[in-house]
Amino acid sequence: MAPQTEQMDFLSKFIATHRVSEDARRHFASVEWTNKHLSNSLYKAVPTFSRVLKPSGEDYFFSRTISSPSTIPHLVTLQLKDFPFQPESPKGQLKMRTSHNEVIQVPENPDCIMLLALGHPGLDGHPSVIHGGMACAILDEMMGLCVMLHHQHVSGPRDSLFTASLNVTYRAPVPTPSDVLVRCWLAGREGRKWLSRGQIVDKDGKVLTEAEGLWVMTKRQEKL
Repeated sequence: MAPQTEQMDFLSKFIATHRVSEDARRHFASVEWTNKHLSNSLYKAVPTFSRVLKPSGEDYFFSRTISSPSTIPHLVTLQLKDFPFQPESPKGQLKMRTSHNEVIQVPENPDCIMLLALGHPGLDGHPSVIHGGMACAILDEMMGLCVMLHHQHVSGPRDSLFTASLNVTYRAPVPTPSDVLVRCWLAGREGRKWLSRGQIVDKDGKVLTEAEGLWVMTKRQEKL
């Protein structure tokens, strides 16, 4: 995920001053299974930060490169209304999974849900199957957004956000064209380290791709 500015409160300002795409709303409202999520009273639709191109050129990839009929024409982000405050983990207790076979425990109501319409053939690696790197990029972006939403509720300096590591497990092909759901949640935080998990699932709830990642808030002069 690209580095963000030091003032992380920009996210709440962005949400207050931008709208969710009405075309995207209509698309997901027209599909029975995605409409169930769109109309879930526990969640609210919020504008997706990376779908808006910034004057600096930031977020060109998600706002332009993969925002077309053949890539990802529609995307809606849903944030849990009762957004949970994540207390800091005891020092040394923030740990990632040690095996891809370890089952990820999914919260009953994940912090964030993203509905994506995957186009064809712009995302394809194999015919009518999304490229594995694209699935990774989607999870990186959506999980990073989840971390950003959590970080704005924590006091302290607003530094830059970087993906430090991302472990991806491919469970099944992600077909194109199709509508999919990405669910993300914060698994823990310690100091400037934030652990997030996410999954791409289909209309039947089958996990297609899942990931666990570590995000780090760095000071401007620091480099990873």
